[in-house]
Amino acid sequence: MTNFDNIDCLSVDCLSVTFDSRIADVIERIQASGPVACTLLFNQDTFVNIITDGDVRRAFLEGFKLDDLAVEIQNIKARSARPKPITAPAHSTRKELETLFNQHSLRQLVLTDVNGKPVSVIDHHAIDHAPAYIDRKFTAVVMAGGFGTRLRPLTADTPKPMLQVNGRPMLEISIEKLVSHGASRIFIATHYLPEKITDHFGNGERFGVEIQYVHEETPRGTGGALSLVPFRDENTLVFNGDILTNLDIGMFLAFHVRSQSAMTIAATQYSFQVPFGVVSEKNSQVTRIDEKPNFSFLVNSGIYFLSKRVFDTLPPSGPYNMTDVAHNLIEVQQSVSCFPIFEHWLDVGRPSDYELASKLF
Repeated sequence: MTNFDNIDCLSVDCLSVTFDSRIADVIERIQASGPVACTLLFNQDTFVNIITDGDVRRAFLEGFKLDDLAVEIQNIKARSARPKPITAPAHSTRKELETLFNQHSLRQLVLTDVNGKPVSVIDHHAIDHAPAYIDRKFTAVVMAGGFGTRLRPLTADTPKPMLQVNGRPMLEISIEKLVSHGASRIFIATHYLPEKITDHFGNGERFGVEIQYVHEETPRGTGGALSLVPFRDENTLVFNGDILTNLDIGMFLAFHVRSQSAMTIAATQYSFQVPFGVVSEKNSQVTRIDEKPNFSFLVNSGIYFLSKRVFDTLPPSGPYNMTDVAHNLIEVQQSVSCFPIFEHWLDVGRPSDYELASKLF
């Protein structure tokens, strides 16, 4: 199929979706596709486009949901700067492929036969070329100082991030995830029962990463705790220690770097159903009644990427929340971006959340 050696390919069959596929089906294919992180979109038997992780997240930003159809993603791509897929003949040389990856900063490339039909997909690892915006190292700051009041008595003598989920502390699960995605240094912000955390993690050697601690004598909010961090990295992940998620942090960082934002907020969809018929009116005349409508919002997930320049905006003392950080950046016209999460995300704040954690993670 190709005339060069040692290039791993993924077949078309395991990547294909159609216009009538749900966005949830697209996500499932992407997550199962491994490093290529994409699907191939067909209209019946005709290849139309490649759908990447970023394309799906853009669809969520435009208000589409899991049950909407894949054709909606194609409609968004048709209006984008790259409306058509970049492809290469399956008989291309390695040098020709390298040129395409370099020229277009690609993460993946579709290989086609003589009739233009896709036969496989290769990713950037296959030719040892990664775009500059991915596979970057980063510093992480994990907030682990809360009292966990709503989880009493479980937190009477244990910090909430140290509660066990399937036999392991939540914080340990998160730290191992951060390391697997490229965290080179981790700061843990502590306040309540800090020795329970420091005794377990030590200097991080057991987890393959340097771990340091910043201790809040008085709770100062996430933004206030960040001002205590002594190291300023080009890209810093801020992560609440009571969160469990399957978020692809590598994709999150790539988005943050490409957007050149001061701050990028990971946001998850929150939906609720009104238990009554909602009446719309104009001049006291009923124009519409929606029976038990559903509403969805993108809500703050408690996960952020910050560029180095943000640390210069933090006050040296006093309480300061991440909403304050974001509002201040917006006021001075610094870019604050939104990165939608479609992966599992759970804020373990109540007993029911804690029970669910062992099932999801």
